[in-house]
Amino acid sequence: MNHTPGFTAVVTAAGHATRFRPFSTIVPKEMLPVGTTPAVQHVVTECLDAGATQVIVVTRPDDTVIPAHLATLTARGLPVETVPEDTSHGYGNGAPLLTLRDRLAEEDSFAVAFGDDVLLDSPTPGADLATMHRLAHEGADAVIATQHVDPAETGSFGIIDVHEGQADRVAAIRQRPHPTTVNQPLAVVSRLILRPSIFDHLTATDLARGEVDLGIAVGQLASHADVRLHRITSCWVTVGDPHHYLHALRLHALLDETDETASV
Repeated sequence: MNHTPGFTAVVTAAGHATRFRPFSTIVPKEMLPVGTTPAVQHVVTECLDAGATQVIVVTRPDDTVIPAHLATLTARGLPVETVPEDTSHGYGNGAPLLTLRDRLAEEDSFAVAFGDDVLLDSPTPGADLATMHRLAHEGADAVIATQHVDPAETGSFGIIDVHEGQADRVAAIRQRPHPTTVNQPLAVVSRLILRPSIFDHLTATDLARGEVDLGIAVGQLASHADVRLHRITSCWVTVGDPHHYLHALRLHALLDETDETASV
């Protein structure tokens, strides 16, 4: 039997959530509950269910709320720790990885998940991330999750272009392209399996308005490496802004109600 080893998972929770101010000046958006569970805990649990042997949550330097909450998981014996972001590496969704560069450099591969994006209604919790890790273990240089979105919404996402004749291989990632330029609206979902080679591409760029953008870095990697995609089947929701958070709550309530009805 081909055994896939465990892996380290990095959960990013260091954003400033300006769209949720003034609420987010006190409580990080990743602590917003989806059901009765904070979003970041949903993500941590998903990583553990997928086979992560260590989950490292990178938080804002001044955040005491997420570390205090996740300490309750650590006290239960779960392999979860929090690390404050080193802001000297710049700003952006790729900057938390630079905080952990020395630790991750020794890993064969590692997972990355954004703490404000939750995957709901998975038949097998953690299955998507586990499948992605297996693909990397079998040789892919990186694996990114994707899901079809409404063509009219492509301007809100990183959109994946695939190689001609290779529907599971990433050719490029375009940031927020106009819908008329997109044939397949495959959006990047915030679940990735990466190798330390990604650090060669994690730098601030003008394309990201001076930020360290993980999507841009993976797109650059795809230009010369084997970057695969995995189409997720779970319901992908985010608590990143008020509009999408309301949708997440409605969908969670609907799924919960459906589960209760099915069990009667």
